[in-house]
Amino acid sequence: MVVSSYSWCPDRRTTIIRVCRLKDGAIYDATRPVLTDFAPVFDPNGDYLFFIGAREFNPVYDNLHFELGFPMGMRPYVVSLRHDVPSPFGRRLEKKANDLTDENTRAEITIEFDGILDRIEAFPVPEGIYQHEPLHGGVLLTSLPVEGSLDLPILTPREEPDAKAKLELFDFEGKALEKWADGITNFALSLDLKRLVYRSGNRLRVINTDRKPDLPANESPGPKNGWCDFSRVKISIDPAAEWQQIFGEVWRLQRDQYWVEDMAEVDWQDVYKRYHPLVEQVGSRAEMEDLLWEMQGELGTSHAYAYGGDFRRPPNYLVGSLGADLEWDASVSAWRITRVVQGDPADSRTRR
Repeated sequence: MVVSSYSWCPDRRTTIIRVCRLKDGAIYDATRPVLTDFAPVFDPNGDYLFFIGAREFNPVYDNLHFELGFPMGMRPYVVSLRHDVPSPFGRRLEKKANDLTDENTRAEITIEFDGILDRIEAFPVPEGIYQHEPLHGGVLLTSLPVEGSLDLPILTPREEPDAKAKLELFDFEGKALEKWADGITNFALSLDLKRLVYRSGNRLRVINTDRKPDLPANESPGPKNGWCDFSRVKISIDPAAEWQQIFGEVWRLQRDQYWVEDMAEVDWQDVYKRYHPLVEQVGSRAEMEDLLWEMQGELGTSHAYAYGGDFRRPPNYLVGSLGADLEWDASVSAWRITRVVQGDPADSRTRR
């Protein structure tokens, strides 16, 4: 059976997992609407469907206002695809990697949709902020700490991304979590599931997935520990050709992914014709960024941004939030500052 899984919103407040049978387009619900279910992915052995669910209603009191919140709320979940498939958290399971060939590392999927909504189990792990990828006989999980919103780089790009996640494997044979790496940014698996590459800030490490890796310190790059040496990489770039490609990709991304098919009644093809000749006048990557912002501004919509790029960033001088008492001075027809509010001397971010 050739199927595809995806997240779908039955209403404005919930998201469920659905499975589509590609042969005839038949669609089946794999989860019930609770809150938010997302990131579905099939087990390479064809027995399970894994997803992340933000459905853990365990409120936490904060220490300032005695309010209740859900700072984590996520947990990985598993759906058994057939009645005869045992729970991965019950009796010992045998790994099936040897039953698969290198050319076809993912088994044929057979699903019994009758009763599938009752074959959902939560992983026996603490609630957290998770991402996941399945392996043969286990699932790789990354979890992030809870952070304050003032510490998040929402609109301020950084030269080096945060590396605060930890990577663990939930092994179905041992029924426990094994720590694989600390201080990672994200990770990806090879198509044959034999290699894993994870990013730690601006460093990359490639490791095998058939055994638990060593937990190295800040080692120099080399083949034994898997850290990649990028000092040897040389890339030739034609900026003018690259800018043409960037412009086309941004335009197509909006064309294919915009939230309404009629592009909010904007003639998007005409926008392309008007802005594309300007690419030849671009003299720097920063100017290219400005052009992308202007082009997307024709849509008159929010959340249409352009970030990143290999241009030199100017010094970032943060603007302070001035607090003051003002009084109107009629003799000069102007506002007069009578008092400047001082920041908290105990907080280094606001004392100045």
